[in-house]
Amino acid sequence: MFRLTLLTSAAILLTAGSALAAPHHLKADANQDGQITQTEFMTAATTRFNETDANGDGSLSKDERKAAHKARKEERRKAKFARMDSNGDGVVSEAEHEAAAEARAERKKELRDMNDDGVVDKADKKTWKEKKKELRKARKKHKKARMRPDANGDGVVTRAEHEAASAALFARMDANGDGVLTKGEGHKRKHKRKFRR
Repeated sequence: MFRLTLLTSAAILLTAGSALAAPHHLKADANQDGQITQTEFMTAATTRFNETDANGDGSLSKDERKAAHKARKEERRKAKFARMDSNGDGVVSEAEHEAAAEARAERKKELRDMNDDGVVDKADKKTWKEKKKELRKARKKHKKARMRPDANGDGVVTRAEHEAASAALFARMDANGDGVLTKGEGHKRKHKRKFRR
């Protein structure tokens, strides 16, 4: 079932250079019906704000945002290790390492197989190269357009600033403007992105 997390490239609220986003375990699709209402989205964003607000003063300092970013980075590192450690013994054996490398190679091949014929040929490589150029342009455009929650630039993100930025983000992701995010709206995480001709 489709569950859009706030930890997607489009759902990251960039706060003075630090990402303020929901962790993996927090799913915005609270009732798991395959779509995310604005209420669900805002509730998840508020939960993430509260988790980041270590001292509970209703605002996020640079230190709090930096600590949250560091914690999320460590969570991702542990999750990556856990994926490689297939038998859960706390050690990544040579066989597990090789299996992980083979899985990465397979995902890479699948991503570049533009016509889904099971073979990455010259035509696929050419199309992939063109699509990568398009993606780079889109990322630059998105980077210029994205909203920063610290609206007044004082280095602190208030709850009001965070809510305003979250609402604006939801509006940008809601491509058809129906007040609900469904599969296909918003940006997916990089490894899930698949281009078509």
